[in-house]
Amino acid sequence: MRTYAAALVALLLLSSPSRSEILLEHAWAQASPPKAVVGRAFVTIVNQSDETEHLMGVSTEAALSAEISGIRILQNVPNMRRLFNIDIPPHRSIVFAPGSYHILLRNLRKPLVAGDRIDGELMFEHAGAIPVEFQVEAAGQTELPAR
Repeated sequence: MRTYAAALVALLLLSSPSRSEILLEHAWAQASPPKAVVGRAFVTIVNQSDETEHLMGVSTEAALSAEISGIRILQNVPNMRRLFNIDIPPHRSIVFAPGSYHILLRNLRKPLVAGDRIDGELMFEHAGAIPVEFQVEAAGQTELPAR
């Protein structure tokens, strides 16, 4: 029985996406006004594995809390909402960009200033915690990636 359980665990580990199969591209945060208490960060997540991966959470020391957010249209009115996970299909990308998915930074510890860098981690169901460094950029400085 123990051999069977060990073999099952090994099979699950081999079939799950690893850190090297999840790429984080163009991680950036939008500079904030001096007295702002919230900020936004963005990244493109590429799943190079053969399995669906799930982004489960985010953390950073730049804010007291961070959460995954998205925009949902209700009766032709865009509404921001917290998302508890995002599915990333095999061999596909998810783009976090203004007006779409983003990382909401609540209760900033200090203003986000262009040129600064923010360390954080994205937590995935299979790949685990992957470190990320967000480059703070001035509003309007970043163009959406062509995908």
